[in-house]
Amino acid sequence: MCGAVAQAQDSKTRIRIAIPNASICCLHLFAAKQWKVFDDNGLDVEIIQMRPQIANAAMVAGEIHYFAGVGPNSVAATLRGLPSRAVWFASDQLIYSLLARPEFKTLRELRSKRLAVGGLGDTTEVSLRIGLDAAGENPKDFVILGVGNPNIMSALDSGNVEAALLNPPLLYYAKRKGFREILNIGDHVKMPLGGLTTLVSTIQNRAAEMRRLIRSMQVAKRSLLQSKDKSVDVMIRFLNLNRETAEDTFADYQKTVSGNGVPSREGIEQIVKSLQSLGQFVGRKVAFEEVADARIAREVAKELGYKVE
Repeated sequence: MCGAVAQAQDSKTRIRIAIPNASICCLHLFAAKQWKVFDDNGLDVEIIQMRPQIANAAMVAGEIHYFAGVGPNSVAATLRGLPSRAVWFASDQLIYSLLARPEFKTLRELRSKRLAVGGLGDTTEVSLRIGLDAAGENPKDFVILGVGNPNIMSALDSGNVEAALLNPPLLYYAKRKGFREILNIGDHVKMPLGGLTTLVSTIQNRAAEMRRLIRSMQVAKRSLLQSKDKSVDVMIRFLNLNRETAEDTFADYQKTVSGNGVPSREGIEQIVKSLQSLGQFVGRKVAFEEVADARIAREVAKELGYKVE
């Protein structure tokens, strides 16, 4: 019997997926793992946390096969020459808010103050700058610091920064501690949060595997949206949340998660514009096909009964 089990496991396609951090952006991966959706699609998936820059190098070296994210870092890497493409979107809208220490009530009061983001050049910094600009503020009037996602809450708690850009679940913990929401970034920035990026060679040579992977994530995502109880249980287990915070997180997840998962031109254009606003690739006209390949995601969406334009 043990030999039969081992043979069945060996028959599955082994895949390594890098994630930037264990957060709401990767919820579909944790769900597909817990509910054995990957197994049902013949996949043996290992999820590894690593920084995007390291993940890019690991992907080129063949140490990982996919990166669970589509954003300024991944698109910038593609435009600099990494032979990669965005192939699936997890969400069409960011779930970030700028929270400040209680004594600050407006963005104006935060001018010249320190605002913490996860990392410089990534989705957190880029979306904050766009959000500040959309709210009528000049991003140059603020001191934006990349402190690393694991340190961002402690930086706000300790007073090392006056405000921080947070997403669930930290967003809710901070609110319960009395920190004040100053700016909802999602109201101003339409950009994907989470997704899937891989090498062009993977798209060309491992299309059947990629189809099963995208299908697994899309099925898991749909199940998350359909069952609050199941979703909350996944959040409690993988994100280490209490039930109240998990329920709050689920409410936002429902509002922002992408329906069919197909990479959109609007989402990619927003990422490119955000990079150009930082002085990168200025004057360069970037075609959707240069950074995204939506063919397999579109096929999977149609197979699952989603409306696809």
